Formats: sequence, C-alpha cells, structure tokens
Amino acid sequence: MQGSIQLTSKIFWVSAAVAALIDAGLLFLILRLIRPERFIQIRVPVIVTAGVFWGILGVWLVRSFWVAYYQYFYPRWMGDWGIFVFGPGIGMILAIVFYWIIARFRSRPIPVFFALVGIEAFLEHLMGIYSFRIMDIPSFRGVSPLSVLVFSVPEYIFYWSLILLAAFLV
Repeated sequence: MQGSIQLTSKIFWVSAAVAALIDAGLLFLILRLIRPERFIQIRVPVIVTAGVFWGILGVWLVRSFWVAYYQYFYPRWMGDWGIFVFGPGIGMILAIVFYWIIARFRSRPIPVFFALVGIEAFLEHLMGIYSFRIMDIPSFRGVSPLSVLVFSVPEYIFYWSLILLAAFLV
C-alpha cells in the first residue's frame, strides 16, 4: 500500500479466498485443541494476548502505512503515540465484550466467538468505508467496497485465531 501501489478489488477477493482457506485450517485446529470449557477458562489469557497482539499489529501497521493510508483518517497524535494506547486497549475491550456475550452461549462458545469476530470485522470496515471514507484514499480508488467488506471477515478471523492459539499455549 506504500505510495504508488494501487489496490484492486481482485486483490481483496483473492486475499479473502486465501485467508478463508487458512482460517479453515486454523479453526479445525482450534476446535480440536480447545474444548468449550477450556475456552471459557482461558478468558484472561485471551484478553491479555489480544491487547499485546493488537498493540504490536497496530503499531506496525500505523508506522508502516501512515503515509499511504492512516494519515487520511487518523489524527496526527494517533500516528505519534496514540496507537500505543488505543491498539492494546481496543484489543482488550473487544475480547472482554466477546467473552461477556459468550457467557450467554456457554454450550458453543467458539462458534459464537468467531461469529462475533466476523460481525465486528464487518461493522468496523463498514464504518471505515462510510464514516472514514477509506474508499476515497488514493490507493483504494476503484476498489469495490464489497470486496473490502468480504475480505475483512476472514482477515479478522485469522488474527483472532492466532490470538486464541497463543493464549491457549500460554
């Protein structure tokens, strides 16, 4: 996404398909390794791991793609120091909210967890498209909003799969 790179809808569609295939393998592994009762027990490690993961990913993304992407909708302080606070904070808050909702679906917590991840990814990217106007960013001009929305779901399932596996291994 740096400078002169132009994204296309095809890139997002292909990336969504590749991510979905990787997700299928990760979800199979997760469902084999983590029983529902164990999933509930690792709540705190998931929350902490989510904070660390989203903190590291957020800092790397903002530092790497400030000029090409984030400068168009984040305030300057977010690129300077804000992501150090907001990345971990948002990751932990999402994990807490997911577990709060999951508490009402104890018999099938993992499918509910990933349904929530998909809904959150979709809503976050919908907000990016319509509130932050990311489709007006030069690198995104000509990209279909639908391709971005479809990609967001397997993208976030991938991230949260890594978080769950790391928390389980801890």
